[in-house]
Amino acid sequence: MYPDRRTSEYRRRGLLAAAAGTATLGLSGCLGSNTEQTEESRTPLSERTLRYGGVMALSGGLESVGTPIADAAKLPGKQLDTSDLEADVEWQIEDSETTARGGIDAMRTLIDADYPAIAGPLGSDVTLQAVQQASIPEEVVNCSPASTTPTLSILNDRGFSFRTAPSDSLQAVVAARLASDEHDASSAVTLYISGDYGRQLSGAFATSFDGEIQQQVSFSDTYEEPLATALSDNPDLLFVIGYPEDGVEIFSHYYDSYAGDETVFTTDGMMDSSLPEQVGESMEDVYGTAPSSNGPGYDAFTDRYESEYGRPPSIYTANGYDAAAVLLLANAAAGENDGGAIREQMHSVVSQGGTEVTPDTLAEGVRRAAAGDPVEYRGASSEVAFDENGDVSGIDYEYFRYETGGINVIKEVSPEVDA
Repeated sequence: MYPDRRTSEYRRRGLLAAAAGTATLGLSGCLGSNTEQTEESRTPLSERTLRYGGVMALSGGLESVGTPIADAAKLPGKQLDTSDLEADVEWQIEDSETTARGGIDAMRTLIDADYPAIAGPLGSDVTLQAVQQASIPEEVVNCSPASTTPTLSILNDRGFSFRTAPSDSLQAVVAARLASDEHDASSAVTLYISGDYGRQLSGAFATSFDGEIQQQVSFSDTYEEPLATALSDNPDLLFVIGYPEDGVEIFSHYYDSYAGDETVFTTDGMMDSSLPEQVGESMEDVYGTAPSSNGPGYDAFTDRYESEYGRPPSIYTANGYDAAAVLLLANAAAGENDGGAIREQMHSVVSQGGTEVTPDTLAEGVRRAAAGDPVEYRGASSEVAFDENGDVSGIDYEYFRYETGGINVIKEVSPEVDA
């Protein structure tokens, strides 16, 4: 589907719109952007080009989940492009390769192309590096659909960084409670991918677990020795944190040489329905947790996603749609392709009190936001209410089990109730 590292899609609706878009492409990066435009001073939608980029994992460790998320992030642009919206819409997707260096390069490519707002990146370690070294210094807004490290909540981002995925501090509470309540685990060990995502989630689980944490073992390029070390003290539960590419290696070694009586848990990073097939085992003794998508616009998003791509949504696809949709609404409300101006509108377009906007009514929402009317986006993944750190709340978690041919969701759990 992606023959090159870089893909772009756009459609122009006439010379007037194209000329107006060219006139507004440059990122002024001015923190004093005029976001209080009067109706008379607003640029008409017919003279505007709404632009957003995406940094997605189209290759590397997150490729299997990154490609569907990229498709979801493109969907709002496609939706507006085929509507009767007066504005033109441009978007461009770049591949992070699931590496920090790739994420930085992809982000800079979009910044150099004058994209003022970017959906992504995916993966906490990629996002931390890309936003600190590229988007924040250049005053470009980013909104990640799949970066969950608590570290993002405390970045000195000057208000330019947002996410539609929840912090892992919530997931750790849920996983630790399930390990004790559902599996009677009194001892546990974590096996985690090196870097901020794995280290933070492992530490948060260890803090939340009501029992003995025997070890916290990291892995990077090799798997068998860390796995042997993790299981050396016969824990009740093995908590594995990584990506699908890691899961194939870890679980292949596990079933070949190490499988015992312990319960195995994974997290959102490994929630890939193809994992049992790739490993060659049913994996019915492996459980996991992942954020659920339960926003008021989820059904409308699902219908559009399935119609466009011929397959059901998967993990974080709803978050990808929401990230792009909010960026477009904020762009419309800002009235210009300027990172500072868009930043000032990110909270307002999801605030309570405006006209309700869902994935079904996105075009009308953009039209109203561009006219200066208050709007309230209610998303597919959640309500998408950002706090002062750019984080979302009100997320429930799926407690799931792998099985032959896919994943079975056992139930949904609320971290607020179970904390």
